[in-house]
Amino acid sequence: MGTRAVANQGSEAASPRRELRGVVERITYQNPENGYTVARLAPERAAEVGGEAEAARGDDRLITLVGTLADLTPGEAIIAHGWWQNSPKHGWQFQALDYRTTLPATTQGMRRYLGSGLVKGIGPVNAGRIVDAFGEGTFDVIDATPERLTEVPGIGPVRAGRIAATWREQRHIREVMTALQGYGVSTSLAVRIYKRFGDDSGRVVSQEPYRLAREVWGIGFKTADTIAQAVGIAPDAPERLQAGTLHALGAARRGAHAPAGGGAGGGRRGVARGGVAGDPRCGRGALGHGRSRGGDAGWRG
Repeated sequence: MGTRAVANQGSEAASPRRELRGVVERITYQNPENGYTVARLAPERAAEVGGEAEAARGDDRLITLVGTLADLTPGEAIIAHGWWQNSPKHGWQFQALDYRTTLPATTQGMRRYLGSGLVKGIGPVNAGRIVDAFGEGTFDVIDATPERLTEVPGIGPVRAGRIAATWREQRHIREVMTALQGYGVSTSLAVRIYKRFGDDSGRVVSQEPYRLAREVWGIGFKTADTIAQAVGIAPDAPERLQAGTLHALGAARRGAHAPAGGGAGGGRRGVARGGVAGDPRCGRGALGHGRSRGGDAGWRG
């Protein structure tokens, strides 16, 4: 993980940060342990993708997207930020630093999105028919007047109702996800938070952020503490001190099983310096400055 972070930083310094929009066609590879993913993306607005993106397209006109994208799902429309890299072995790829889900802005993207299977009741054929009927206003129709879907050949009232119900559910999920991202939560973590807490996600994040470290895989004390600061939890709040203590105890337990000279002593030094026990940044007098990447997933309290 450390080597990859260094390599990524070097690539980032050498290449300008770019934005890439598109629909995820398929997941080629995914490591379940660290979330590293290789995916194939159909870019939106083909005329605007630029020379690097055009060079990156394969015979199937798709682009390879790589990065730590643990919750990426085929059919999702995304906006990814990162940079282009030309691998000697794999050719041009887009190295994604982060991404967020969105709705496609083009009719081609709408066809792919609706036909991906994410919206129950719509397959590739009906997706094409719906977009042919309503054009760039397709999502507005489904959102506001879904009964008009019966104007499309092959879609009756029952299917239209099923499509409308699925669309309402997904719209609510998108609203919650947007709220979570407003607290600085990445898309991949927001997905996990929503899967665990559902419609209660916003309340948990804003009022009980340290529950995330105990109950959501991939979120440890450091990430929960950063979120807590973002939502206004005081540095001396009892829940923060309790979470920090549990974190220190967990670190000490792990250190007790480490070889001599391992991490347990570092935890004791953190206590001696003051602040929340066990946090390696206590010597600087504060917690949560900046985001944690890696090494944060192991604590479960």
